[in-house]
Amino acid sequence: MLDVVETVDAQVRYINAEWRDKDESPRIGSKESRRANTSFQDVKVHDARPRLTAGEINLDQNGFSLTENRSTVTNFRDDAEVAAKYYDEMMSLIARTTNADRTFVYNHLVRTEKPVDFNDGYARFVHCDYNIRNLEDRSLELLEKHGVTPQPGWTYAWYNTWQPFDNPAHHNPLAVIDWESIPAEDIIDYYYTGRGGDSLVAAPVYSPDHRWCYFPDMTTEEVLIIKQLDGRPNRAFYCPHTSFDNKVVAEDLPPRRSIETRLMAVFENEA
Repeated sequence: MLDVVETVDAQVRYINAEWRDKDESPRIGSKESRRANTSFQDVKVHDARPRLTAGEINLDQNGFSLTENRSTVTNFRDDAEVAAKYYDEMMSLIARTTNADRTFVYNHLVRTEKPVDFNDGYARFVHCDYNIRNLEDRSLELLEKHGVTPQPGWTYAWYNTWQPFDNPAHHNPLAVIDWESIPAEDIIDYYYTGRGGDSLVAAPVYSPDHRWCYFPDMTTEEVLIIKQLDGRPNRAFYCPHTSFDNKVVAEDLPPRRSIETRLMAVFENEA
């Protein structure tokens, strides 16, 4: 582990605040539409490791946490190997971490220093991956895909896992907003239009009260878990996030390469 600075100064793109008061929502799915609808804001990103060690961070309260996974995958660029091995690792991790009764993988995405297009490059503006208004429909659709019939009383939560491979995540680490610092009214709708889609998702507008966190120099055996949606009451149900340019690490360190999975957890008897 390298020497860590407890708080780093960074710039992150937020959706422009003007959209909060409009009846319509922005559409973002390219570099051009991102530039047109977002602006850089100066933020301070805090090292979350001390709080995690002190037991002050958990998924339901803060929307994110960190755990470990020693993967058996040898080539994260091989989709077949990832589906055969890594999916089971992540489903087991989420079940173990959240006490879910069932878990299902939705998809995965690999990000490296050489993206194919805008959609698989490092995340460059603050966003959530889904919209809480679509929780039920999205969950039922995934159950149907897996041939599972939903039962009365089931509730659903969606998570992302994010794990570096090849190298520790020195450059372009993922930063998150602590749910305790962001009121729900700071989050607005937008439409993600990448790769021909037009999906309703969500993103926050800027507030100086947002507390930004990250885990410096994440190793290839560490996994960041972030909450995406949750139908259970009194819990975090978003974790806005983005990568950022970490100016305090040496430029000659290797690039960040990471794999993320999107998963749904089913809680059969939890309200």
